[in-house]
Amino acid sequence: MTQRVDEGRRRLLALVAGAPVLAAALAACGADPRPKAAPGPRAPLDADVKLRWRAVHSEQTLLALHAATVAAYPDLAARLQPLTAHHDEHLAALRADGPLPYGGGDGTAAAPEVAADPAAALAAVADAERAAADACVVAALAAAGPRLAAVLASIAASEAGHGVVLA
Repeated sequence: MTQRVDEGRRRLLALVAGAPVLAAALAACGADPRPKAAPGPRAPLDADVKLRWRAVHSEQTLLALHAATVAAYPDLAARLQPLTAHHDEHLAALRADGPLPYGGGDGTAAAPEVAADPAAALAAVADAERAAADACVVAALAAAGPRLAAVLASIAASEAGHGVVLA
């Protein structure tokens, strides 16, 4: 019986003595600002999530191109502003299905290089719009969900129209 009490006291003393060490370790873990990665491989993503992630990235790239072009040539702002508003709407439609995994689509794309003269810069934006439209058509055909397919097809039509308007 006394042996049992002694074992209980030892455990209690070990627990109490180890508490400050444990508290310090937990405080140090909480102070690390870097995000922690989950152990093991990432779970495979649904094909539609991948399509939506790529479409969000494409819209962010187009928005960055619009912003860089307007920054380089402010005279083009009036011409590009309505199209930029469409891209903002495209992003909102793509994000309406919820957040994307792994931080996808929350940031902005890097500023691209802009051509040396306004006509070439506008042609580059038109080419980028047409390329994005083609990519959205392919994505819409690959989408399994009808809502995502419709959103991607609508975005493709809009961006194809942008390419025509700018040409």
